[in-house]
Amino acid sequence: MFFKASADALRLDVLRVLRVESYGVLELCHVFGIPQPAMSHHLKILSTAGLVATRREGNSIFYRRSLIPAQEPETGLFNALFNAIDNVPPAADIQARVLEVQQEREVSSRAFFEKNANRFQENQDLIAEFSHYAGCVQDLLNNEDIPSSGHVIEVGPGESPLLGTLASRFEHVTAVDSSEEMLDKARQQLDANAVTFHLGELSDLDNQSADLIVLNMVLHHIASPAGFFKSAYSKLKPDGRLFVMDLGPHSQDWAREVCGDLWLGFEPGDMETWATEANLNVGQSAYLGLKNGFQVQLGQIWPRRDRTC
Repeated sequence: MFFKASADALRLDVLRVLRVESYGVLELCHVFGIPQPAMSHHLKILSTAGLVATRREGNSIFYRRSLIPAQEPETGLFNALFNAIDNVPPAADIQARVLEVQQEREVSSRAFFEKNANRFQENQDLIAEFSHYAGCVQDLLNNEDIPSSGHVIEVGPGESPLLGTLASRFEHVTAVDSSEEMLDKARQQLDANAVTFHLGELSDLDNQSADLIVLNMVLHHIASPAGFFKSAYSKLKPDGRLFVMDLGPHSQDWAREVCGDLWLGFEPGDMETWATEANLNVGQSAYLGLKNGFQVQLGQIWPRRDRTC
């Protein structure tokens, strides 16, 4: 089945697209311009061969490329195939439609926040209130030798008290958010002179490098998590740090409607994959189970010593 699955040019292109991101069937139909029955047929063949894995996101099924099995008879085949296809980028039209899918996700996420800014924090607290894991965040900050004069960037701060904590510890703090309504919520929390506010994306911050970038319960709202890790890499100083606090995988589909979540949490392996692709290392991680059944994971990430990207 492996050889049948890898003998079709379209299926190889699907594997290229699924290298670091996961996509639903309808999204893949748009990317490759084929009807759903045909795409489902190709995905079934890839899945039977063990080349793609599935994950349920509420009522939707998302596909990602399988992890290479360790010390199994097929390990060499997987390595050879993935290395070969990764040396050939997807065609320009495929890349353009992948970008369209990601932009559609971003538009959907931004529209949610514009409509629900006034009640977002209340809804977010139903899942993971910051006070429940604030101690772990403090431990992460205390364990790092980041100077008080350092530059810290928080992406998507919203109404979380974390921004105030960062402003009390560091002289240069920048808050970045793509939603003007949510950025206004952040401004209302503290003295505007303590923080620089920027409307846009992390990648928009020209000529700025950070000692620390913080992403608190935001990754599951980002259209391209892999793209964010690459942006973070480009903004971090060589000895900088990236802190990511987000949810573990869950099946609470109501979080999409109530909180605008694009993703229902992440496996620890997801973050390692995105970090590795972005030339970053994953250090210590902490996992905190909450009484409501959700799990918060906190990751400490930094650039590799051999910054080659």
